[in-house]
Amino acid sequence: MFKFFKNNRNKEISTKEDYDIYLKKVTKQDIPYGFNNNYANQEDKLYQIFGDCSNFNSSLKLIVISDTHNDLIFDDFQEFINKHNNYDICILLGDHSSSDIEKILKCIDKTKIYGLLGNHDKNYLKEYNIKSLNGQVININDISLLGIEGSYKYKPEDFPSFTQKESIDFLSDKPKVDILVSHDNRFDSSKKEDVAHQGLFGITYYLYKNKIPYHIHGHIHKSYKNILKNDTKEISVYMYEYIELK
Repeated sequence: MFKFFKNNRNKEISTKEDYDIYLKKVTKQDIPYGFNNNYANQEDKLYQIFGDCSNFNSSLKLIVISDTHNDLIFDDFQEFINKHNNYDICILLGDHSSSDIEKILKCIDKTKIYGLLGNHDKNYLKEYNIKSLNGQVININDISLLGIEGSYKYKPEDFPSFTQKESIDFLSDKPKVDILVSHDNRFDSSKKEDVAHQGLFGITYYLYKNKIPYHIHGHIHKSYKNILKNDTKEISVYMYEYIELK
């Protein structure tokens, strides 16, 4: 009887206002450095409430670099850039050594670079005077982009990171954009045994609530493309990629 009542109560969450109330209850139960099941398996419900993402009717050419971790090979990278030198913007998604940044700056027009810090970074943005995209909205070719740095706070150390509640709060007042770029991924319900890579629920909620057409992220050390339930296109980048959106 109790289980039946609980399931029915969950089905009653059918509006944005209902979901905001649900989130307020859940965030009071945040588990420090752990996995909170209350954030898992929410995308069906979010899709029911917010529907399909917005259309993307423009074009943008990006160089995206992520998680190089001092392994960037200069000659290979230079050859890659020579093949894709008509980019509009270069975005650094974080986890780069000083050596990586120096190699990147030899090949990339610095005026086109924006960066985010990863969970293994010192502040390379300040050190090399690179424009930060964290919490900032920029417009390139009439296309808007917003960034969020860091990862889930999976251990009690000082690095760019958020609790799940902090990630929700950080993005709660940010405007709708065409592209969200982040170091971390959205919340991944399958990562109960891999807390460091569980992702941020604030990202998940922002993508669905604002109907974001594209999400580009790093952190996972795996390149892939995915389509969310609401048709948001997710692009995971490892090392470097040329991406043409249209």
